[in-house]
Amino acid sequence: MFSGEQAHQLDAKNRIRIPVRFKAELGDRYVFCKSAARCINVMPQSTFEKMAQEFSKISMFDVEGQEALTEFMSSFYQAEEDSQGRVILPQALREYAGIEKDIITVGVYDKLEIWSADIREKKRKEKTFGEYMSVLAQRTAK
Repeated sequence: MFSGEQAHQLDAKNRIRIPVRFKAELGDRYVFCKSAARCINVMPQSTFEKMAQEFSKISMFDVEGQEALTEFMSSFYQAEEDSQGRVILPQALREYAGIEKDIITVGVYDKLEIWSADIREKKRKEKTFGEYMSVLAQRTAK
């Protein structure tokens, strides 16, 4: 399970190193994709495969569902680390997430989120910590 966060930066060639605290659990095979929020999701290949299996249930005759699936699946990129453990963040994902240099990587249960440091700070100011906890309580109440 991923949790916590770490600030770091893109290098001049738009590469990052996944923070050590997250790397072991992420493993050697992982993917990047757009998040519904304005950030980049990073997940182990196994998590991606489970999710893809769920999406395979969408009927090929469900045009809207297939269009949504196409849009989502087109945002996935296989991570390819170099010999020093750095990986390029794809340009399309950097643009989507508004990432220029300073980033925050956040562990969120079964995935990581890579945020522009500026956008992450703005999101934090939208609600107090207590308000976010109230949202979680509402969503998990049975």
